[in-house]
Formats: sequence, structure tokens, C-alpha cells
Amino acid sequence: MKKTLHALPLSFALSAALTVGTIALSPAVALADGPQTNGILVTLQAPAPDGASLLAQADSALDAAGVEVTGIVSSEDGTVTVEAQPASGQADEQALAAARAVPGVESAQLNYVYHLIDAVEETAGAPAAAPLAAPSDGIASLASISVNDPFAQVSDPDESPNQYWLYASGLAEAWDSLPSGAQSNPVTVVTLDSGAQLDHEDLADNLVAEHAYDSANEHPLSQNASTDAYGHGTAVAGVIAAVANNGIGVAGSTRNAAQVLPIKVIYDSGDFAGKADSASLVRAYDYVLGLIEDGELQNVRVFNLSLGAYGQSFDSDGALRAVIREARNSHGILSVCSGGNGDSRSKPYTDPVYPGDYDECVSVTALEQDGTNIPWSDYNQYKDISAPGASVWSTYTRYSAEADGNYGALSGTSLSAPMVSGAAAVLISANPDATVDDVLEALYATATPVNDTDNDRTQTSGSHGALSAGDAAEHLAWHAENPVSFVDVTSGSWFYDAVTHAVANKIMSGYDNGSGAFGVGDQIQRQDVALILYRHLGNGETAPSCGLVDVPQDYYTQAVDWCVANGVFTGYEDGSNEFGVGDPLTRQDLMTVIYRISGATAEGVDGSAFDGLPDSSLTSPWAIDAAKWALSEGIISGMEQTDGTRLLAPLNNISRAEVAQVMHRAMEKDVL
Repeated sequence: MKKTLHALPLSFALSAALTVGTIALSPAVALADGPQTNGILVTLQAPAPDGASLLAQADSALDAAGVEVTGIVSSEDGTVTVEAQPASGQADEQALAAARAVPGVESAQLNYVYHLIDAVEETAGAPAAAPLAAPSDGIASLASISVNDPFAQVSDPDESPNQYWLYASGLAEAWDSLPSGAQSNPVTVVTLDSGAQLDHEDLADNLVAEHAYDSANEHPLSQNASTDAYGHGTAVAGVIAAVANNGIGVAGSTRNAAQVLPIKVIYDSGDFAGKADSASLVRAYDYVLGLIEDGELQNVRVFNLSLGAYGQSFDSDGALRAVIREARNSHGILSVCSGGNGDSRSKPYTDPVYPGDYDECVSVTALEQDGTNIPWSDYNQYKDISAPGASVWSTYTRYSAEADGNYGALSGTSLSAPMVSGAAAVLISANPDATVDDVLEALYATATPVNDTDNDRTQTSGSHGALSAGDAAEHLAWHAENPVSFVDVTSGSWFYDAVTHAVANKIMSGYDNGSGAFGVGDQIQRQDVALILYRHLGNGETAPSCGLVDVPQDYYTQAVDWCVANGVFTGYEDGSNEFGVGDPLTRQDLMTVIYRISGATAEGVDGSAFDGLPDSSLTSPWAIDAAKWALSEGIISGMEQTDGTRLLAPLNNISRAEVAQVMHRAMEKDVL
């Protein structure tokens, strides 16, 4: 993430940050300014049956508040939500208070403004946004690419134009999971953006042009003089679904397994030209959900929102958050969002950006071409995953002599987000029955650590790591063939992958008491940990009796004997001559056991992660070396608290789910 960036002139205030070449296209809104608003949204009781009557009724009802109703946002279940502007001389907050006092008003909120920015074509011969490291092994080979698009043939980020990001993100590898031949029912990805160039030669065949819509002006997108006056939406759509294997330009991340439905959500003129608001975004979701319910759209599974805003609270834009939640819970639709670009120069922001940082959304941060963090890419505990975001070639609305067509090299989380949207669409295309939770579990479980010593955010960012789409595809396919069914283990849970791994490797199982539970939160006992380790390492070997007085003949006896004989466990040193059957195991106990098995030593271990945890001083002296080693190796990462901080909690009794997680990490890293 530390790179030497070129000076970037400011354009608009914007959080959806997209940069082209060396020009900053989206400096973020100054955090001190607070949220921008465009009037208010009001939900009223609405017995009227048609739109004209609804509008008149709402206008009449809100007349007492002095506000001017300007349009309908949505209507359902006997209510109507309208947008309204304050009276002359009245602030939005004053209009909000007045509307809330009107009888029949069920709810009211501010109409929040979200930001996009014009895309600027990279000038020929412009220097790269950052100096590059030598290409890694993961992006060095061209031989395995399965498409003939010329940009996709180039994986080296030092050559231009290229599509290094297909390789760095594992998307090219993920294509192996797709069915061969044309897709009869491609996944539909909806982009809420600046529209898209509907006749772009490398994009048109993968656009759902007949339903493309302008929700800011409430008419078909094709009626506009330009279907993308900014270029931003065309670039985003190209990352997802540029036509692959057509011998020209770029290949979309989905290799024709997905199509894009572009919805323009930004306004063309006025104070909020180039920006969206709650009303245009809610209308966009409602428009698409209506098409789904009417049977006019099938297989809509992903929304991409390369836009955002700072300054709200999590509960401010209830209307937008509610429709995002409805799309996910009622229609199985995942919403993927840009994670924010700070000041687009060198400073990242750690304040939440919305809607990306909602729990219901995937918030994506941006990586350099060498896999480190882009310095100005935002981070905080609410981020979810990272993907390439530097000098990403895609379809565009302006001609590039270097590319000999309408293409551009763009930078920012606005490009990172559609890579994740594309990866999700690939996973769903290969596994049509996959739920949102299934897809997220696969993406997060297989994300790889971002190694960046200059801008290490492993302890401060919620990102699970860098997108590894090929591994995610394999992961999802394996889980589809090997389902785990416990009443207390659901896809999307932090322990899901670990429990599945433990069961698949036959080192743990669920309870046999008829409950159908794994017992994820139950404390594990010492003899059961001995049994887990014996199942993995013992190879059925027998050992002489350990001679400890509390180890009778039972299901765990052979395991305890073997562990004691091999120095994995010892009995208590208090003179009791007991193993501690029935006693819980603490977190520091398990760290020490794994450390002992690994044969590692304290020499050369980086203790910074240990020292950085506020409760590390609680660790017993005999467990300190083990704890430092376990943290440095990623065997444990600390217990996340509600405020996003982490604790070592060395004296806490460890749960069955935690043991499964530690075993999973240790086995993946070949420590065990």
C-alpha cells in the first residue's frame, strides 16, 4: 500500500472513488461536512389505488408540513413513500421534523446523497499509478487463459494494455468451474451506476438492454441522448461482463456466464448532477425486484454499487438499507459495494462509507498490482474483502489510441467491487443452488492474506484478505458435494468452514445424543482435544498406559496414552497424578500444545502481534512463547470484540468451534 503516487488534481466531492491513469476522479467528501441531503423521504398510509391519486393524496397530506412532493419512490402494502423538497427558506432537517408531525405519516427520513464522478481517459504514455514489483508466480503465465481477447492474453502489469487482474484475483482459474458452451440462463448482475454504453462493441451482447433503466429520471435508459455520459458505469459493466472470446479488447470477469442490467441512478443536472440519492437508489431496487416478481427477469443474483457516501450513521438511510435487505432475504441477491477511496491521493479514511459498510453488503477495498494495499483505499472493521484496483483496463466511453478502441485504464475501489461481483456470479453460475451465505463463505474462507509491511492493516481492517476466485470456486463445489448438517452450524458462520473441515477429515463429529448439534459454543475438555490430535496424528498407534489415575478404560484412553507418550500432553504437575479428564482446556493451553507439536522455537518469532493485544499480559509465563508463535503464524488471530478490537483471552476456556478453527489453520499451514 505504500507507493509513490503522482499528484492528483481534485474534481468532484465523491466517495465512490474511481481514478483513471494519474488523475483523481473521486476525492471523497470531506468528513467534517457531514452527509449531503436532497430533501426528504416520507412514507404515508395510502388507500388510493393508482399512481396519480397516490401522488395527489401525498401532496395534500403533506401540505400542512409546507413541503413540496416531487415524486413517488415506492408503494406497497397500503403505504406510499414519496420524495419531497422543503419549503422556501426551510432546511431539510426542518422539513423532516414538520413531516413527522403530520397525522398518517408512518416514517420520514432525509434523502441522502451518494456520489459518482466522471471518468477521465488515461493519456497515452502516462506513468503507472505506482511502481511495480516483479510479477508474482500467480500472474506470470499466459498459457492457461481460455479466451482469445487480446488484453486478457497479457498478465504482466508492466505491459499495456493488460488484464493482470484476471490472474491476480484468480478469476481466470475460476472459469474452469463454469459449464462449457453458451450459458442458457446467465446470472444477471445489476449495476447501479451512471448507466452503460449500450452499443459498445465489446459489451453490448452481454447487456440486458431491453430493461436498462434511468431511475433518476424514471424512464428507459435508451431514451437518454447518452446512455452513459460519465463512462463510470461502462467501465464497471466491462469488468463484470465484457464479451469474452470475441477476439477484441477485454474479457469480463465472468467469461460470458453473466449479463449486466445497467440502471442509471445519477442525476443529469441541478445541484446534484453526477450524484445519486436515496430516492433514485430505492427506485432502482424496486424496479428490478418488480421485474423479478412479474417474471420478466430471471436469475438476478448480484447488485453492484460502485458509489457511496460518508457522514451517516448505520440507521440513517433506513429506506435504502431496507430494500437491500429485502433483495437479499427475499430474492437471494447479494449487494457488492465500493469500500471507499479516502482522498484518492495518499490518505485512506477509516470512517464507515455507505451503503458498503452495512452488514447486508460486501464492502471491497483496493489492491495494487503487486497485491499490496492501495494507500488511499479505505479500511475499517466493516470492510469484507480486497481485490485489484490499480490500472484496471476495461470498456469505456472514450477512444484510446493505446487500446485502439473505447477502453480505459482505471483505478479505485469502483473497479475492485465489480471483480467481486463477477466472482460471485461465476460461483453462482457454477452452483445455481448456492445461497448468498454459501457464496460469501466461499469467498471469505479462501481469501488470501494481504502481505504489506509498509501499510499492514491485518489487525485494523475487517477484510478477509485478497480475492482468490479460483479457490472460492473449488471450495463452494466441494461443500456442495460434501454438505455438513448440524442445527447450530450454518453457512456464513465464522466457524462453518472449520467445522466442515474437521468433519471431512474425521477428527471431530457432532453429538450422538440425537440433538443434531455440533456444540459450537460448548467448552471442550482435555481428553477430547487429545482424541482430536490422536485422530489426526496417531495413525492408529497404541502406546503404553499413561498411568494417570483419572484415565480409565474409555473412548479416549488410547488417545490420551498416545499423547502422553509422545509429549503432546502431560498430566498435572500438582502431585495429583491426574490428566484432568473432564476439565476444560484454555486458549493458552491449546496454543502451547500446538506449539509443542510443531517443534518450533521462540528464536526469530515476531512478537509484535502478541504485544499489540491489550490483554496479552494475562498470558502465563510458560505460554508466552507459544502465544507469540501462534499469532505470528496465523494459527490464532485473537477474539474479535463488538467494537472491532481483538483480545488474546489466554485464560478463556476454548470452545469446540474454536478448536476446529485452530486445527483447520494449523493443518492448512502444515504445522500439524
